[in-house]
Amino acid sequence: MASVKLTLVVFLALTLLSIPGTVVLQYNMSNVDPGLQYDYDFWRFGQWTQLFTAYHSVWYVALIVILSLNLIACSEQRWPGMWKLANSKPKALSPDAIAQIEDPLKRQWKLRSPADRRDYAQRVMHQLKGQWKKPIIVEDSDRVTQVFWQSGRWSRLANYLVHTSLLVVFGGAIITSMYGFEGAANIPEGAAIDTFLIFKEGKAAGLQKVDLDGALPNERFLGFRVQAESFDVKFYPNFPGRPQEFVSKLNFIEGGQVKKSAWARVNEPVEYRGFTFYQASYGPLGDFDLGLRAITKTNFINNQVYVRTQLGKPESIPSIGKTIVVIRAMQNVQGLGPGVLVQEMAGEQSQGEPFWILKDHPEFDLGQRLGATYTLVLDKLDERYFTGLQVGYDPGASIYWWGCLGMLIGTFYALFVQHKKYYLRIEGDQVQFAATVHRLPLGFEKQVARLAASLEKLKETS
Repeated sequence: MASVKLTLVVFLALTLLSIPGTVVLQYNMSNVDPGLQYDYDFWRFGQWTQLFTAYHSVWYVALIVILSLNLIACSEQRWPGMWKLANSKPKALSPDAIAQIEDPLKRQWKLRSPADRRDYAQRVMHQLKGQWKKPIIVEDSDRVTQVFWQSGRWSRLANYLVHTSLLVVFGGAIITSMYGFEGAANIPEGAAIDTFLIFKEGKAAGLQKVDLDGALPNERFLGFRVQAESFDVKFYPNFPGRPQEFVSKLNFIEGGQVKKSAWARVNEPVEYRGFTFYQASYGPLGDFDLGLRAITKTNFINNQVYVRTQLGKPESIPSIGKTIVVIRAMQNVQGLGPGVLVQEMAGEQSQGEPFWILKDHPEFDLGQRLGATYTLVLDKLDERYFTGLQVGYDPGASIYWWGCLGMLIGTFYALFVQHKKYYLRIEGDQVQFAATVHRLPLGFEKQVARLAASLEKLKETS
């Protein structure tokens, strides 16, 4: 279980199992049922092998468990030795041990006299402390003084930070798979909802199923109401059908009171009571907010009535003695811009022929209805949309993000920080300087040479 070969085999198997999770349609990741997407034989095979739930399959979860046990076993087996090396008490290095160190990692020089031995050692200590080192004297006798210092000793334990962090990531993912969920909701502008459709639901999520007549099997209660107070979409000027930005103002309502209001934008989700609402999509409702102005021809200036209405809604206008209803609205009427088709009503019956009102050409109505006693001006034509929200709850997010941070720090520390030990042995007027490193980094020989040169210069200091 502590074999590195087992680790490689498990990683290879996880990679192979990730392929169907990427290229084969997964349940809970699309509104399309895999049973409708593939032929019957492949669907039966996918059901048996759990291809359509690859990342939640028995095979995938079992491999994650094996990998976790493998990491724990490897760490437990190697931990005592690594801890002993990192936390060992510094010891003096004998001349024979220094002689066995490679020549590029050692230097030697002479002092002016043996009497300078302790003073020189103190000067070295002082310089190293000024460089944020922690030198100590590990040997001090009548003839020999030896100074020791080190750096990066905890780098030997960086692998264990990586292993632990990976287990933390697994733990966060398990919590999310048990208690988390993902779903979606479409809210018409100005309306509110208290349910949503679930796509992915943990077994311990605790969501209340909607048992009302007409409810869908995957419909769940939110526990509060979400109102789309307003929705706004902006299009690129040169690409009228391509959205530049779309945002929703959401109100979260409980007990008839708005508890929170916030704007949901793409990549700027809104959180409420653990739920996260992402601005995911939008679509037209086929309805418009319309603003009309009714003007009596005999008194253009003083007799104007403003009417705000919607498609199919009769509006009685006493000043002109008529009831009108907008039966159609278009953003572009034969290249003439926005316009609406209006029908006069007499009770519940239509009266006369419908006529067009153009926003950019208000004179059009005057020309087509010469005998009419009034005219209509279109001031506002705003298409109404529904906002598409993705709804999610990810209780393990903070856990595995901390795990990812630990993995980054551990990996960086393991790759770029080495455990380096330095020994300066002074016997009489002879100085021996040597260094060791548990992994030879690029350019360490040059670093040793520069350090030795700076220490040798201290012998000239009075």
